[in-house]
Amino acid sequence: MISRRRVIRIAFLLIGAALAMLVVAVGFANAGIDQAGTTAANFLTLGAGARVLGMGGATLGLGTDLTAGSWNPAALGWMTDGSVAITHAGLDNGSLQEWIGTGGRLGRSGTRWSLSGLYQGDGTFDGRDASNNSTGNFSTASFAVGAHLAQQVGPNLTLGFGTKAVSEKLADVAGFGATFDAGVMFRRGIVGFGVAAQNLLGQMRYGSAIYQFPTNYGVGLGLTHVASGLSLAIDANFPNAYYSDVRVGAEWRWKQLLALRAGYRSETGASADPLTGPTFGVGAGANGFWLDYGYLVGGSAGEGQHRLALTFFPGKFSGLGGDPFGQSDIPSTFDDGDKKGPLIGPPVPPDLDGKKKK
Repeated sequence: MISRRRVIRIAFLLIGAALAMLVVAVGFANAGIDQAGTTAANFLTLGAGARVLGMGGATLGLGTDLTAGSWNPAALGWMTDGSVAITHAGLDNGSLQEWIGTGGRLGRSGTRWSLSGLYQGDGTFDGRDASNNSTGNFSTASFAVGAHLAQQVGPNLTLGFGTKAVSEKLADVAGFGATFDAGVMFRRGIVGFGVAAQNLLGQMRYGSAIYQFPTNYGVGLGLTHVASGLSLAIDANFPNAYYSDVRVGAEWRWKQLLALRAGYRSETGASADPLTGPTFGVGAGANGFWLDYGYLVGGSAGEGQHRLALTFFPGKFSGLGGDPFGQSDIPSTFDDGDKKGPLIGPPVPPDLDGKKKK
């Protein structure tokens, strides 16, 4: 069991890191807000995964699963099982966002991979001309396809990199582009640290018009105590076209069957931002299935957001990841040297099998 002195030392480390991240975030609070509205494909900033969003969006130094890889691709390097995840989000403006991903390990190497697709539908709108006459309805939709790789570098470090092809359509206007993600994650004992860049470089082109992607740089610290099932995380994010933010989250797991989560996100420099507020979540699963739900309580200017995710672990279906039928107990040879009796049927008494008792 972890010593009390070590717990106190780690607690002070987390508090110090939280204060440092907060000071840095406040210092950069308005660094990108003057660029608000100048980027395209802003649906990429919402992130995927009900677990992460139920913890306030804090995961850069904590996450080790498929959906965490959409925030920090280096998180994929700690995946232990191949998985398929499907997530659904009901956003506060009536939009719907769907994300699906799959990933696993390349053979027995230290390389992990993932493929994902993200779709956001913003509904149908009534078009109007300069004289306010109706021009008919039009719809908007956005889509992105991504591929990521993560590599273990020694026992404590992973590196991740990926790319995304992005498409946006507004009525008869369409835009296309490509962008990149990168990250690094260090874990030792119960402490994890991560740095990530999302939507880095690349451009969105709408005919002759060119826009930048909503780039975000983030740093995070995580603490995972397996024996108690408790995990804590804190992140600081610095987007190029919005307010910087600080995110904190906590999770408690019971026997890998149930998880309870809570968190808080604060957009620094914004007095009433719809993304600021507490978050809550719950998860449960068994035999290769896991269901997550997350809820973000919107700020004074917005409404709450619901997140739902279903994750499959094919190698664990009904315990098939191990030896469910006891095949390892079946002898590989059948010879007279086996003194345990016949393979089929009840044991035969020694005096009836043609051998004398000793």
